[in-house]
Amino acid sequence: MAGRNCYVVLCALFVVLIPICTIVALVMCGIFVAAPALQGLRMLPTECTVVSSGIVGGEVTCRCGGTKSNPCFSAFPCLQINVTYLTGSGGNLTSLLVDTQAIMGYARQCATRECSSSEIVNGLSVSSYKRSWGQEGMTYPCYYEDGNEREVSRTVINTSKWLVFHALFWPLLILVISYSLGYFFCVKCIRLEE
Repeated sequence: MAGRNCYVVLCALFVVLIPICTIVALVMCGIFVAAPALQGLRMLPTECTVVSSGIVGGEVTCRCGGTKSNPCFSAFPCLQINVTYLTGSGGNLTSLLVDTQAIMGYARQCATRECSSSEIVNGLSVSSYKRSWGQEGMTYPCYYEDGNEREVSRTVINTSKWLVFHALFWPLLILVISYSLGYFFCVKCIRLEE
């Protein structure tokens, strides 16, 4: 009887608990690792020329860490850099520049999203970014995504087919192994009962 109870616990562990945790891990890896990497793989290289840049609107509020009971909030000025670039089909487009593809798609389109606990440091970082990348007439390599005419990215980070593979393969492998072991222990449990 004690052996059967052990198999029941193992059966529940490998059929319920581990798969639930693995599915959560798979979803998180898909959203936070695989999706940005796939977006980066779709980015195409081009040359951007700065048309204009400046601070627009009020400051953007951001969360700079902290704990759940004592969160840290800060703000940074929203720098927008307008650039022109050529697409692969020869079209000349004007879009907003962002630092990496990871910050594309925010409601407030800001070139950089510096968020330390000090608003002064954030302001200095944004000013430095403007001096480095936002001077009118500057030309440098950048990346665009076909179909997204709103934003171009100055750099592309975490873009690897292997990154996507590993983000999805390992959770799926654990899920398959867990269900296989769960099947084994559940069958063992049923046989002990007979």
